[in-house]
Amino acid sequence: MLTGTADPGDATASATTGRLVAQRRGGDAGQTDEETDGIAGDSDSDLAARPRRRADLLAFGSYLLGALFVISPLLADYGRRVPNKPGDRAQAEVFLAHAAYFVTHGGNPFHIGQLNAPFGVNAMANTSMLALSLPMSPITLLFGAKVSFDVLIVIGLAGTAAAWYWVLSRHVVSSRTAAWIGGLVGGFAPTVTSHATYHPNLVAQFLVPLLAWRSFKLLEQGRAVRNGLLLAALVVAQAFINEEMLFLAALGIGLLMLLCAVQRRDRVRSAIGPLAAGLGVTTGASLVALAYPLYYQFAGPGSYNGGESYMTGFRMDVTGLTSYGSNSVAERLRRFGTSSLPFGAEEHGFFGWSLTLLLVALIVWQWQDLLVRCLAITGGVFAALAWGNPLQFKGRDTGIPGPFALLEHLPLFDTLLPTRLGEVSNWAAAPLLALGVQRLVKLQGVPARTRRILMLGLLGAALVPAAPMPVKVETRPAVPAFVTSGAWRDYVGPGQSVLVVPLPQWDFETGLYWSAETGARMPISHGYFLGPADGVDGHHAFVGPVPRPTDKLFATAMYQDKVPPVTDADRAQARADVQYWKVSLILVPDDPRWASERETVAALYGPGKAAGGLTMWDVRALG
Repeated sequence: MLTGTADPGDATASATTGRLVAQRRGGDAGQTDEETDGIAGDSDSDLAARPRRRADLLAFGSYLLGALFVISPLLADYGRRVPNKPGDRAQAEVFLAHAAYFVTHGGNPFHIGQLNAPFGVNAMANTSMLALSLPMSPITLLFGAKVSFDVLIVIGLAGTAAAWYWVLSRHVVSSRTAAWIGGLVGGFAPTVTSHATYHPNLVAQFLVPLLAWRSFKLLEQGRAVRNGLLLAALVVAQAFINEEMLFLAALGIGLLMLLCAVQRRDRVRSAIGPLAAGLGVTTGASLVALAYPLYYQFAGPGSYNGGESYMTGFRMDVTGLTSYGSNSVAERLRRFGTSSLPFGAEEHGFFGWSLTLLLVALIVWQWQDLLVRCLAITGGVFAALAWGNPLQFKGRDTGIPGPFALLEHLPLFDTLLPTRLGEVSNWAAAPLLALGVQRLVKLQGVPARTRRILMLGLLGAALVPAAPMPVKVETRPAVPAFVTSGAWRDYVGPGQSVLVVPLPQWDFETGLYWSAETGARMPISHGYFLGPADGVDGHHAFVGPVPRPTDKLFATAMYQDKVPPVTDADRAQARADVQYWKVSLILVPDDPRWASERETVAALYGPGKAAGGLTMWDVRALG
């Protein structure tokens, strides 16, 4: 990162100190207007006398309280509530349980044998977030995956905001107030908080500002090895949190650096050498560390090539930036601006009219600042790419090609959800807002009290409507005693699996919760994951296992809530499918919602037996 008009190509400036722009943070009375716009001067008067550490602790503490506020409905009556539409959460709990299972049992961390048994799942080709799930294993083993999930969300929200604050306060602005505001946007914007009920790997964005900072540090002369290795460590860690965020960070940082270089071509030549050397070290070290994991991801069992076509349907509406998130203050109260266009966990952008207008005003006001221009262009480009293809306006397809059409068939882009390109817009907004707030703090010719009232009014009007509210929750289904007690073990031998009906999927998460509750010890025959279509490694991605004929009968019961006609041929096929899955035990919850599923299983395999909150079928004889 850099501040004001400091140029990433200015190797002399960046080599003088660990801060890329230290020579500018103290201010210079002889600087021109272009040089001083957005520059960090003295700290706010109300914080100047306070020790830096105290200000930092106050900032970090406020972010922690904010994270707890967002998930507060989950903390009430803890363990008995989950977010509404919790499918991806259930999957994440299985991944957390898998990591803990690996720690205690060994094996291959890149292969999840307890999901899609007996074939398993390629963990590297799914969002297994090993850099988070493995360190969380002690908590998972002690308290369960559901506790680990919630802890990760708190760490992700608070940690992401804190990381933005740290980078902004040390390397972009000197105003702690400005850095704190930037941290709020970086950690609590809809782009981040919309994932708080589903995706801890996408909430945990705390390495992104560090990746940006260390990328610009590559411009230092004479420190290629040190800076390259430090950046490589961050790259490897982010790859094991979420590769998609690493890809987006590389794109965003690369465009930002390119824009800065184009506008300061006189300094590019001196920066090419150290940048190339540093990138060489980063690339080499990262490939050494990631060689086998990436090989396993793209060529190992369960690997796939390219995404499902439906993935491109996740795109940001053209009005997405000016819409409010579905969990924002404005949308909850329904009296500020335009109603949101809900994408569930995919609300990227969604600043709302107020914050969008403030950002535009700050950009225009500070346009002479090189960094502001580069950040604004970067954010705008990625917001346009997030529109996907074709463009969508107020929820309706327009048929007009979007900019993403130029990229959607390229490698890596073909597995990307276009809407997530909007993450980069939020990463640009955090420093843009921090720079703008700092300039408001240092506004000349305006009394301090007036300046403070102006700043508070503008920020309140812009940020409060877009601020997140506590997540919406529903009752968490109880896990039957037959599962929690381990009684299922008496029916499942080595190499065998359990068939849970309704089949575990995004919208039928029962089996996933059961597997996670057993610490991933109970192998289930189906699951919610990405694997190759037709079960052939290298085919395009497909959600879930390869469908079998019996799955179609279960789907009728699940989605149409009726018992399908069952013939003798269906029963014969059901027995063959049990052998294919190596199923020794079938389980259906004792819940009125699953009456059709229970009757369908009975029609295929005969009467079941009540056992500790569920109905079971011992089908070992069929194997």
